[in-house]
Amino acid sequence: MAEPKWLKDMNPDEYLKEDFDATGKTKYTVEGIDKDDPNWLDKAAKKVNAAEGDDYVKLDAGLLTVNQINWMLRNTIGEMTFVDSNNQFLWYNRPTDPNKKMLAKRTPDQVGDTMKAVHPDVRDVIPDAKKVVHALRTKEGGHDDVYMPVPTGNLKKLVLHYYKRVEDDEGNYAGIYEWVQDLYPLVKYFCETTGQKLVIDDDATTGATYRRNSDPDAATGASTKAAEVKEEKHEEPDTTTGASQH
Repeated sequence: MAEPKWLKDMNPDEYLKEDFDATGKTKYTVEGIDKDDPNWLDKAAKKVNAAEGDDYVKLDAGLLTVNQINWMLRNTIGEMTFVDSNNQFLWYNRPTDPNKKMLAKRTPDQVGDTMKAVHPDVRDVIPDAKKVVHALRTKEGGHDDVYMPVPTGNLKKLVLHYYKRVEDDEGNYAGIYEWVQDLYPLVKYFCETTGQKLVIDDDATTGATYRRNSDPDAATGASTKAAEVKEEKHEEPDTTTGASQH
């Protein structure tokens, strides 16, 4: 994935210290259960007598049942993940369709796993993941989020990984929220309704730019050419991040 310069320049002597074995604990760590147990979720939920189903949960700006929260999150655009401050993978918004191909593959048996367990130890995946985690833990350079586009050479697949530092009410680091989405459907709609198109621009920092469509009807958003894009055949790189299948 394409790293921002400030992240690329981080000191490896610092970020490689991130404990991806999750040997520590947080205020909310459920102890006494192997983190990499494929049945961690059921065992941990039983141990803490967790709310479920039609049980109500009082949020800071709402009252919902566990079922309602699950339904909403399953149908939210994009793939979401939460990893706590101890580098334990605790949640993802599981797709309703179990056969849906995910951009960042995750499975129910991974919930509770350490970050080391959910990342394949290939192609510097773990060091790169440690870099992102450490950057957000320490707010490196004043940043509390990281945008990581996945270069594909194809304007019809615009995959973005977004990582956001999560803080508690006192501003302490509580973990990372990750959001993964193919932005192309959104960009396509934007182009169709604004009369613009996305084209390769060799002079642009991002490699792509918006241009006003020459179609005289484009200003009205009615142009049939507005979503026109140039596409290149290109083998896609491995986009596995966040939480990957064993």
